[in-house]
Amino acid sequence: MCKHAFLRLAVLALAITLMLITPALAASCTLCGGETGSDDYLCTDCLLKLLNTKKEPVPVQIAGAVQNEDGTVTLVWTDDAGNAPYKVYYQPLENAPVPFGWTAAEGLRGTSYTFDRLVPGMSYMFTVVDAQGQTATHIWYAPVPGEDTQIGAKIRFKAMRRTDRLTREQEAFSASDIAEDNGALHGLYLRLTYSTLKKTRHYAFQIAVQAPNGFRDVIFSGNLELHHGRSSIPVWGFIPMDDYFTLLEKYYGGVPTGEYDVTLYFNGNRVYTAPFTVID
Repeated sequence: MCKHAFLRLAVLALAITLMLITPALAASCTLCGGETGSDDYLCTDCLLKLLNTKKEPVPVQIAGAVQNEDGTVTLVWTDDAGNAPYKVYYQPLENAPVPFGWTAAEGLRGTSYTFDRLVPGMSYMFTVVDAQGQTATHIWYAPVPGEDTQIGAKIRFKAMRRTDRLTREQEAFSASDIAEDNGALHGLYLRLTYSTLKKTRHYAFQIAVQAPNGFRDVIFSGNLELHHGRSSIPVWGFIPMDDYFTLLEKYYGGVPTGEYDVTLYFNGNRVYTAPFTVID
């Protein structure tokens, strides 16, 4: 096609386009009534005003939670307004009539927090509160723990009562003694045994206790290195139980008697469970 023919076609196409849009040129802006090219669009002034309108910042919102390889859970949130610092709460959804849960952290400047004391197999409600009192919540269904039988780990423990003068082994804890609040510490003396290892292994561990009424909580957690060639180590020693008993007294009116389960988790997997008893 020659150059002149192409130009003629271009001019013809432009003329047809102008004929089609001419009726719309007299339409009114849907906001101010001014002239616009179509009643489906805004006039230039109104469009610019909307584009320049300052949007209100979105308050704190939880983006989600993810379980890490070591069994911990990281909660992430966003806050366009930047209303730091933040408080983070968590509340078990089973057998825990707590109105707002327990404080996990305060004074946070970042927008994430990692929980290392959640009981595998339980559900939790996470709450983030910004400096202005705005809140956001998220429900986390902790995966049901698997079994880790490769290392054959077991915990041996004794019920202990400690005072300023004496640490004494007991066959069982006494609910009445715990309720007296006489300054004594009640806890478990734990020793870990495991199969002889061919290589050193690293674990994130948790020790959780479940009461006869179903209430569960982690009483101790951390990181552990098991060395090859060994099969027994007094890893933890004396672990106080008084915070756990205090929660039972505060939210359930007392420490229930009966059999309690102590469960050891490695990287979120259940390794071993054994009972102890609380008597009157």
